[in-house]
Amino acid sequence: MTETTTGANDRNAQAPLRLLVINPNTSAPITARVKALAQAEAGDTVEVDAVTARFGAPYISDRAGAVVAAHAVLDVAKAALDAGDRPDAVIIACFGDPGLRALQETLACPVVGFAEAGLLAAAAEPGPFLVATNGEAWCDMLAELALVMGLSARIPTFLSIGDAAARDAELCRAMITEAAERTGAARIVLGGAGLVPILDEVANGMALPLVDPHRAAIRKAIALARAEAPLASA
Repeated sequence: MTETTTGANDRNAQAPLRLLVINPNTSAPITARVKALAQAEAGDTVEVDAVTARFGAPYISDRAGAVVAAHAVLDVAKAALDAGDRPDAVIIACFGDPGLRALQETLACPVVGFAEAGLLAAAAEPGPFLVATNGEAWCDMLAELALVMGLSARIPTFLSIGDAAARDAELCRAMITEAAERTGAARIVLGGAGLVPILDEVANGMALPLVDPHRAAIRKAIALARAEAPLASA
């Protein structure tokens, strides 16, 4: 009896972790982009699945879109679970975390959002940090999230880089570097699924460290899933 139980636990320990990435936008290319990023960051020992919101905006740009996206996150998560997906952790792939608290309340596994993970990663290091994304509305919503998290005093400004800089790594780097120097920020959080293609290029050549909230969320989800795996086996 003991040998059988041990063997089952060994198989559970060897089974790869499963991450479910939820894109609150309705854009399939963004889903593919964040899935590729998650799989590259997670490595071969983690299985990554990704789903796209079934309704809402192709790219969330305002409060109305964010509210609809929160509902869409719950909807597509339920659809994935109903279809048999059993993730060890879930990632909300939007730098604003629509539906994060509701999904955390709904699911038994860890649920992590890009924004919260990125802000916490930056706050874990000393000094103030700047938060940059694309869209004034997102800056306002992220400022409200930081207030709830008790981080407002650590963040001197929230910078909207604009559409041109979102496509041009050199321009984006120049904008956020100037804002960081002006405000005395010690590091920069640059987030947004639409900015993933230029993030590494922006980081290269910067004097200040750049916190990638997307990778921070992936690492956090994996760490939480691994921490809970022994409890699940027991």
